[in-house]
Amino acid sequence: MVLKIWQRYFFLEFLKVFFLFLLCFYGLYILIDYASHTSALPHHQLQIHGHHFLRYYFYLFSSRIEILFPIALMVALIKTVGRLNSDRELVAFMASGQSLQQLMRPFIFIAFVCMIFIYLNEQFLLPTALKKLRHIESAHRQRLQPNHLTAQHLILEDGSLLLYQNFDKTKQAFFDLYWVKTIDHIYKMKYLDPLSSPPVGQYVDLLVRQNNGEILQQAYYDKLSFFEMKFSPKVLQSAIVEPNVLPICELAKKIWQLREEMNEKESKLLTAFYWKLTIPWLCLLAVLMPLWSVTRFNRNFSLFFIYIYQLFFLLAFYLYLDAIQVVANRQLLAPFWAILVPYLFLVSLSSWRYFKLDAPA
Repeated sequence: MVLKIWQRYFFLEFLKVFFLFLLCFYGLYILIDYASHTSALPHHQLQIHGHHFLRYYFYLFSSRIEILFPIALMVALIKTVGRLNSDRELVAFMASGQSLQQLMRPFIFIAFVCMIFIYLNEQFLLPTALKKLRHIESAHRQRLQPNHLTAQHLILEDGSLLLYQNFDKTKQAFFDLYWVKTIDHIYKMKYLDPLSSPPVGQYVDLLVRQNNGEILQQAYYDKLSFFEMKFSPKVLQSAIVEPNVLPICELAKKIWQLREEMNEKESKLLTAFYWKLTIPWLCLLAVLMPLWSVTRFNRNFSLFFIYIYQLFFLLAFYLYLDAIQVVANRQLLAPFWAILVPYLFLVSLSSWRYFKLDAPA
């Protein structure tokens, strides 16, 4: 495919602004974030090595692409097309026989390339990046707040209860937990590997209720295999893996197995799938939404106000989607209506306005 001179010109001007914004904006974010984190280092005697720094902010960039790319696309589009409009270059192109729709196609093409990149990121890079970020942040939190305790629970297949503090992703084991086998027999252990067959506990105390009602330690084991402990694979997967960490294809396989009446964990799977499926389309919206404003020919043309209300609307819509996930996760609103319907409405409206670009004002 051979590009015309005006197409190469449009691509070059657009990409210069796009990458300049990404570099400056994310570079400023790194400086602010690093300064806020290192302010606590002298007190806690923590050290940050260069390779840890680069890895952390690379993973963080992967987790922020979904909003960084749309904002960069919108800023680049308003800057490029707005300047073409104010310099009357759009009028010259249209006088040569080009329609506005044809002139805007290079920008829409770049939006689709960014969409594909985000889909690839969601499928291949982001799951690993989120796992690494969770591990780094949890290790940092344990250093700063060693006494900060939380409690979570699992119901096993036999109806017994498992109480645990967290799941250690580095050791792939539950940490600091109690297995309430019966009301009279309780196992307290430091670690439990649920992925082995049978599950294996380390540093295990057996607590037994006495005739007088007291619960006392009866035995201690450095390592103990629990042949009677049965985990439901579905429940175990939902406990040790967050839905937003899973790639799109794996989420798609899981939602085919969902029942009509979903519990909260199944609803989180469906919400995460819809989110990952639709969030790349924010790139297309970021390009289509400002087109009507930046291509209008009038005396009161103001790029400043276009920047303000277009960026405000984009960020407000992203924050709405981020907040509505909680509503969908809690099953107060179906994920389809919470996430998909607003996207379908905005994409339809923006596409309609794009095809009306050449209509008389």
